[in-house]
Amino acid sequence: MGRFNPKSFAQSDLLKTIEPLNLIRLLEPCRAFLETRGLSLPRENGSEIDYLKLIGILAVPDEFMDSHVIEGLHVIGTLGADENFDDLLDIARRNFIDVNLEATAADLAARIWLEAPQTLEMKDREAGSRHRRKFESFRARDRENVLPLEQLPIQFDALEEDLERWFIARKRGVGCRVIRIDLLNEVRFLVQHGDPFKRQPSRKGAQSTCTYFRPEKTDLVIYDLVNNELRINTRTLGELRLYREMFGKHLFGDPEKFVYAQKYTLLPLKKLGAAALYCRDVGGIERVCLKEIEYAWPDAIDHIERHKAEDMFEALRRRKRGIEIDAEIRHAVFGVKLAGEKTPRPVLIKPRNIAEYGRGEEAAIIEEWLRAREFVLVGSADAYEEVDSFMAVA
Repeated sequence: MGRFNPKSFAQSDLLKTIEPLNLIRLLEPCRAFLETRGLSLPRENGSEIDYLKLIGILAVPDEFMDSHVIEGLHVIGTLGADENFDDLLDIARRNFIDVNLEATAADLAARIWLEAPQTLEMKDREAGSRHRRKFESFRARDRENVLPLEQLPIQFDALEEDLERWFIARKRGVGCRVIRIDLLNEVRFLVQHGDPFKRQPSRKGAQSTCTYFRPEKTDLVIYDLVNNELRINTRTLGELRLYREMFGKHLFGDPEKFVYAQKYTLLPLKKLGAAALYCRDVGGIERVCLKEIEYAWPDAIDHIERHKAEDMFEALRRRKRGIEIDAEIRHAVFGVKLAGEKTPRPVLIKPRNIAEYGRGEEAAIIEEWLRAREFVLVGSADAYEEVDSFMAVA
C-alpha cells in the first residue's frame, strides 16, 4: 500500500479540481474494485462522477485497491497545490505533456502522473528532502579548497556502483541511484537504495496473511558551497561513514576530503548568557529564545538534568539562577522566529556535530545566526584524527 492519506481527499472540492477525464483515467485500474463498492465509473468525458460515493470509498482504502492508484492519489494530494503550479508546469513542458489553459494545479499533477509518474515521484521526494531536520556535518580538511558548482560531476555511475556494492554486501539488495539537485548555495544529492527485507502481518480481506517486501529508502547528502561542508541525513553509522568517504572520492577525488571534526559548541551560552541569543544583525530573524537545555554533571554517576521553558533565560532569572557553568551542556533547543512566519522554528544543537532544524531556503538564515553567535566553530579541522578514529570503531 502507498502513503495515501484519505483525509486529503475527504472533500469533493479537491477531487473536482481534477478534470473528470483525467480523474477517470487515474482511477481506471481500480474500476472493478470501485464497482464492487457500488460506484460505476463513467466511460466517457462529460458523464457525471458520483463524487460523494467516491469520497466514501477513498476514505477507507484497503488492500484490494491498486497500489499505483493509491500512490498517485498521495502524490497528487501532496503536490497539487497552487504554490506548486509553476513547478508542475515546468515538469509538464519538459516531458512534452499537453496542458489545458484552464488546468488547475491538481489537474496538472494528475496529467503528469498519467504520462510521466516517475518525474512526479521525484518532485515529491525532492520536496520531502527539504523537511529533513537532523544532519551530521563533516568539515573540509582544507577549508579554502572549494570546488565550484560547474566542476561537480553530473554523472554518478562509478559512485552508484561503489554504493551498490556496499548495499549488496549488507543485504540491502541491488540498485542504487544518486540524483543531483542544485540550489542557491548548496547541492543536494538524493541517494535511493533498498533496505533490509521486512515481513509484516497483514490482512487480505478476512484472511490473516503476511507481506514480505524490501522497503526503499532515500538518504540525503548536501554539499554546502559557502562553508565547504558535507552534511548527511541517514539512519545508520555505517551509511554515514560510507557517504563521507564515497562522495569525497567520486566528487572531489579524495575520500578523506571531509573529516569528522567538531562543528558546534554551546559555550556561548555559558560565556554570554542571554546575549548569546542576539539576532538583530541577521536579516530575516525577529527573535530567538532558549527553549530547552540539557546538562551532564561530571563525576555524578551519569546525572542528566533537563530544563524546559517558553523562555529559559527569563525562567532562570525569576529563580535567580543562570546557566550552569560547571556542567557540560549536552544539547540546547532554540526557538527561532523568522520574519513572516507565525511560530518560532525549533533548532536543536548537539555538540559535536549534530544540528536538527528544517532545511528549506530559510536554513541559510539560521546557519548565519549560529555562526554570528559562535555556536559554529570556524578554522581548520585540526581535531579530525581523534574523532575519525572514534567513527572507525563506533
